Order: sequence, then C-alpha cells, then structure tokens
Amino acid sequence: MNILVAGGSGFIGRELVKSLLDEHQVTVVGRSNSHMVDIFAQRVQACTWQDLPKLDACNYDIIINLCGYNISAARWSDAVKKQIIASRVDTNTSLINWIIKSNCKPRYYCANAIGIYGMQGNDDLSAFSEDSPIDFDHPRDFLSEVGIRWQQSVQPAIEYGLPVTITRFGVVLQRGQGMLKKLTPSFGLGLGSVISDGKQVISWIHLDDIVHALKFLFAHPELTGVFNLTSPYPVSQAEFAATLAKAMHRPLFLKTPGWVMRLLFGEMGEYLINRGQRVVPKRLQETEFKFSYPLLAEALAHEFATKR
Repeated sequence: MNILVAGGSGFIGRELVKSLLDEHQVTVVGRSNSHMVDIFAQRVQACTWQDLPKLDACNYDIIINLCGYNISAARWSDAVKKQIIASRVDTNTSLINWIIKSNCKPRYYCANAIGIYGMQGNDDLSAFSEDSPIDFDHPRDFLSEVGIRWQQSVQPAIEYGLPVTITRFGVVLQRGQGMLKKLTPSFGLGLGSVISDGKQVISWIHLDDIVHALKFLFAHPELTGVFNLTSPYPVSQAEFAATLAKAMHRPLFLKTPGWVMRLLFGEMGEYLINRGQRVVPKRLQETEFKFSYPLLAEALAHEFATKR
C-alpha cells in the first residue's frame, strides 16, 4: 500500500513508519524535509506542509494524522493551550481539505487521546470504553476539550464519505520517550515516588502494541469508528511506581503530596499527575488483535532488561 503519515517524525510516528517501510511505500509530512531525511534517510518520500498541495491524495490508500504538540511539554498557559489544540485541529483540517480537493476517498486515520472522556475521581471504579457517552457540547476539563475539538475536526471527512478510524491513545510507554523519559532519572536515583494517595489510574500501552494495533487496523479496512488503544489492564499510580521501581531494581519509599504537583506544574500537574482515568480497549478486544504486553510488569521488564 501507499501510506501517508503526518507527524511521522514524532515519538509514535517514527516507530510506525520504520515498521511500515519493508512492505509499503511511505510519505512523511512534517515541518522540515531535512529533519525527516535525518531520521529516515532516503527510505521515505518527505513532504513539508507547504508542499502537500503538490501531491495527489488519490495516490494514497491510507492517510494517518499523528500530529499534536506534546501536552506535557510546558505549563498550560493560555498560549500553550491554544497551541495544543491548534496543532491537532489545523493539521486535520489541512489534510481533509486536501483530500476533498483531490476528489478521492482514501482511508483516513486520526490519533486522539483518552483524555476525551474526562478525568475521574480517584475512588471512581468505573471504566470508560468506546461506548461511554461524551457530551461534545460541554467538555469536562481541558483534556476533554482537546479530545472533543480534535474529533470534531474530523467531521468534514465523515460527511464527505471517507472511511474514518479514530484511535484514542493512552499513556504510551517506551524507555527514553514520553512518560518514562520523565520518570527514569528520579527512579534511577532511588527517588521514585507515590503521588498523593496513589489511587489515580494510569491507562497505558506499550509502544510496540500501539504500532501493532495501527497496522492491524490498516489491514482490516472494515474496522472504522473509534478505538481505544490502551492495555486491557490499567493500574493505579502506586502500582505503576512500584512496578517501575522493581523493573529498574531501585527502592520505592517516597510519597509526594498532590499539592506539590499542583505547585510545580499548575493545572497540567493536577490533570496529568494527580488524577487519572480507567479506560479499556473494548472494541480492540472484540477483534483478533493480540497484545504483546498486556501487563505492566511485562512491558517495563522488557524496556529495562538491557541498557539502551
């Protein structure tokens, strides 16, 4: 197949593109051709957003948008919040308008995040699935607003008649990237911590399973609509911290009050650290897809088995 990946130079995009290259032709859309060449050499066709209109969307079987400014890159000022939303909405709009102008109907895949469901109280034992209701007119918090605006930006593609699949990612785990990149230094020094009461739920997924799930969806064009991409077994923050400390062969004895996270990181700390969500991949489990790392202990043991 001929596949176009927007955001292919990011954390998830890099691994997805590399896994596709042996079997498919891949075009990567990003801000800088030289940056994409540095990552992929000459194995992909590189295209900037400015040059996208020069390509014919009809040449592609699949178009996937993985773009999005990192939600944990900076404190959530008004300017940062606008950038988080715009980086998702604007790229969808550009891609979908380009497709419509080309008068063709490739399959369209768009990333999203489980934040769309809204944060839960730490004592809430219920779980969100793809069937859980979402009030699209009244976001529950900022992360919910991001997910809602993100999904609403795909509506023109649906109205045009594109086959659309929306993937809602949980916390993606790979050593040296994302959440593990932030936690590894302190845990490596034996300074890992349980945050607040440790009950906040982390719905996570290993990077390998993200890539395999996306490729599984690519191979099954009948699977459209919304899919949660999370492990079937979310864990509490306390369990996550204990499992990570064990995988790194370090002690875990510290506890950090929630107010410290709010003081250090503001609203971002409250929603990304002090609170969580229990999300399950109901639709994916109803298919033949098999997780490589359904359990957190297996995922972290794999990541920290050797030095990288």
